[in-house]
Amino acid sequence: MWTDLDNAIKFEQAALVLRPQGHPDHAESVNSLFCYRQLKIEGQDASTQSAHPTGITSGSQFKYLIGDILFDILKGCPPRLLDTRTGKLCDRDSQIAQFEESGEYSQLLSSASALDALAQVPHIHQVVSTYFRYVTLSHRWGKLEPLLRDIEGQVIYDLDVTDGLRKLRSFCLTSFRRGYLWAWSDTCCIDKESSAELQEAIGSMFSWYRQSALTLVHLADVSDTGTLTSSAWFKRGWTLQELLAPRTMLFFTRDWLLYRNSSSNHKEDSAILGELEQATGITSRHLTHFHPGVDDARSRLQWASTRCTTRPEDIAYSLLGVFSLHIPVLYGESAENALGRLLAEVISKSGDTSILDWVGQSSVFHSCFPATITPYQSLPLPLPDLTTPPSTRIIRRLFFLRSVRKMHHALSNLPLAKFANFRLILPCIVHRIKAMNVTRVDTSTATHVHQIQAVGLTPIDIALSERLENATKGVPYVLIRPWHPSLLHSAIDTDDTSTHQLLARLEQPFSALLLKELPQRISEGCIILSYYCSSYGLCWCVERRS
Repeated sequence: MWTDLDNAIKFEQAALVLRPQGHPDHAESVNSLFCYRQLKIEGQDASTQSAHPTGITSGSQFKYLIGDILFDILKGCPPRLLDTRTGKLCDRDSQIAQFEESGEYSQLLSSASALDALAQVPHIHQVVSTYFRYVTLSHRWGKLEPLLRDIEGQVIYDLDVTDGLRKLRSFCLTSFRRGYLWAWSDTCCIDKESSAELQEAIGSMFSWYRQSALTLVHLADVSDTGTLTSSAWFKRGWTLQELLAPRTMLFFTRDWLLYRNSSSNHKEDSAILGELEQATGITSRHLTHFHPGVDDARSRLQWASTRCTTRPEDIAYSLLGVFSLHIPVLYGESAENALGRLLAEVISKSGDTSILDWVGQSSVFHSCFPATITPYQSLPLPLPDLTTPPSTRIIRRLFFLRSVRKMHHALSNLPLAKFANFRLILPCIVHRIKAMNVTRVDTSTATHVHQIQAVGLTPIDIALSERLENATKGVPYVLIRPWHPSLLHSAIDTDDTSTHQLLARLEQPFSALLLKELPQRISEGCIILSYYCSSYGLCWCVERRS
């Protein structure tokens, strides 16, 4: 019995490795390990030992260990998968039951050894992971795509053929032929009638494609001799994350033939990778080593700016995985509202003010955001290279080093931009407009050209689709320059180089927002509150909906 206790202690120690604090079964493993150690420490006699819980055998404990690893791996998999051998849709319980009847499971049990439980964890993990490798399908939805209710409890290989079912069969057979037991398709593996499941699927879809062993892309509009760059697959919203997430991809033509007859990973095929760059405008670095997140948010918005979705609000939801964000999916809301909520979350997480640099119709969600994603097709102008400081003889007559240091300190202490409660809190430099007048009207384009004189700037001309109003008491507009810490160089010191670089940066052209000062309270529209700092024109600008 002492051997049984030693075995039990070893297995519970192995279980605790897989059940760290926070795991739902952590407390149970702790209690079991405590009881077993207590029995051994107290040195109970044989009669007392026989009273401890039965079933403490190396075989049963080994099953628990396999089960823990199994559940840990399946957490990252889609809850429903297609069995490519049988053509049946399997839920999580069916997947587990099938594994427990497999030869892989039997071999694991036959190798059970209480003395090396921890040593076998990597081997168990490899066996289970290999067994549950799955393939994902990326495609454009066509006519009569099979849904969950159409195939649940059925064998897809036995059902009447439709265009959608023929594609699903070919996908499963191709996956099976390449040695994969499991396959996943967004058409039939999600219960779209369950809002909770749909929300979870949309939030998890990027990770499902990322963790898949292989993604097969079916280009239904590309012939065997065609080129993939002509496919509408590159114009759909959801396929952006399906392109970026997988590590291994294969493109197939209309008749399920390998594109260019290349059987290796198409993300490692230089010729195909070049075509992908041409079709998407995405560099090979991002195509092969993409990391989700809000870094370089403007480029990610540009990638999506030429794409569309059947449901307009999906253009925002399809980017959640690309930005690694989680916001509620509210089907029925307007596309402007969905995009606005996404952009608000992006700026709150990153402080990236480049997403405010656009031209077009403003959103009803917030006037600093565009109504659609299309204005992001153009990237902002790149910042100039100031590694070689330009001549600043004129500037040096206007500023002293102490003043520049104070300016640097004020700029460096500004927090990142964020969005909360319909308020855009934006660190910026304000240029109050002293005077403005309309110098020209282009009737063919309905463009009004205004000359503006603003504090701290030389006179500039701006072209707008509307005529700015004049006020009897001052001009009710300000130009603001959104500020981000990345615009600063190293701390100012006694070296004039840093001083020149900061001043030269402030002299460069920049993208500005033109804001109108409105009353404190109005019944409709927006309220602009500007809190000015007396030094250096720094301020907070807050826009709020009434």
